[in-house]
Amino acid sequence: MRRTRAATVAALLLAGSAACSAPAPAPEAETPAASPLKRYAPAKRVAMPELSGESVDGGRVSIEELRGKVVVVNAWASWCGPCRAEAPGLSRVHKELYGKGLRVVGVNADTSLADARAFEKEAKLAYPSLHDPKGRQLLRLPKGMVNVSAYPFTIVVDREGRIAAARIGAIGEKELKRVVAPLLP
Repeated sequence: MRRTRAATVAALLLAGSAACSAPAPAPEAETPAASPLKRYAPAKRVAMPELSGESVDGGRVSIEELRGKVVVVNAWASWCGPCRAEAPGLSRVHKELYGKGLRVVGVNADTSLADARAFEKEAKLAYPSLHDPKGRQLLRLPKGMVNVSAYPFTIVVDREGRIAAARIGAIGEKELKRVVAPLLP
């Protein structure tokens, strides 16, 4: 059977949106449909590669400059429903645990900087986001750690700059706090 051009385009659009298909977390719920959280024992942790460049708000972001802090790296896009749903919880955790040495850093995949800025303003994000529309920064991540074309995903980096945990899909606020608590001083 031959597909029409419209059917082919529709199939491609659906396939592209599947990368952002994990359900959004409820405000206080866990995210059972997301992939399981992977935790790494200290002896099995690998170094987090340097992710750096211009932030969505025009500043600079560098993971390396945050060495000594626990860093939550969250990849997101403004068009991704689960990303939009988890962002307020990430901001709350960032603000709540900032004084204890936690930093949240986003990595934004929007091709439109204006769309990314609009979402940051609308969501009142409390943390900076690296603007990475071509995914070049994310390609530095260890192979197989996450699917760099599926949003959202979160990586937790310990104070020594090593990857302590990773989650493909949205992460709930409670779960994130449980993951980072043992890493904080």
